[in-house]
Amino acid sequence: MHTDAFPPCPVHGPILPAVPHGYIGGAIPQKCSTCELEFEGSCQRAMSQLGRFLSLDYGPCRVNGSTQPVRYENQFITSRVDVPEKCTTCRFLTYLSVYGFRCGEDAEIWGRPLKTLDWGSWHPEFIYVELPQPKITTRPLIERLWQRDLLGFLKEYRRVNPDTALSEARDDYARLLQLITEQN
Repeated sequence: MHTDAFPPCPVHGPILPAVPHGYIGGAIPQKCSTCELEFEGSCQRAMSQLGRFLSLDYGPCRVNGSTQPVRYENQFITSRVDVPEKCTTCRFLTYLSVYGFRCGEDAEIWGRPLKTLDWGSWHPEFIYVELPQPKITTRPLIERLWQRDLLGFLKEYRRVNPDTALSEARDDYARLLQLITEQN
């Protein structure tokens, strides 16, 4: 679930006291309340590259442990996403249908569990960019993109999007490559 946390927030400032936010029915971090990137309880950092909103920065959790990503499973939910290792046994790990996995620590401050999971100093190898809908984007596809492996990208693209022309796949590769190049 790191896709809504990275790239991390570049803005420094105080998290508390929380600032009430009418749109989300809870509160947002103080630094976000005056930030021009905040929009309806989400953040627009990297919007031009990613085409999606990211989570606000609610600060780190106070639970110690490894933040290396691991697959999460329990008797109720089998996830296809990674979570920080320390979250797999944490009582604050919560699942919200709109937001996915969230940290419920300090839910009384924020009005509900809105904190993204705490990834600590871990960073993904690459930022996940997506093809426009209804095209399918897979992790192997984006890995090939970041590796600048055009042939591997085209093979995976055609595997998951079989009804698209090769020229369209090449155009999408060029567009996504430009996005990640601007990001770095």
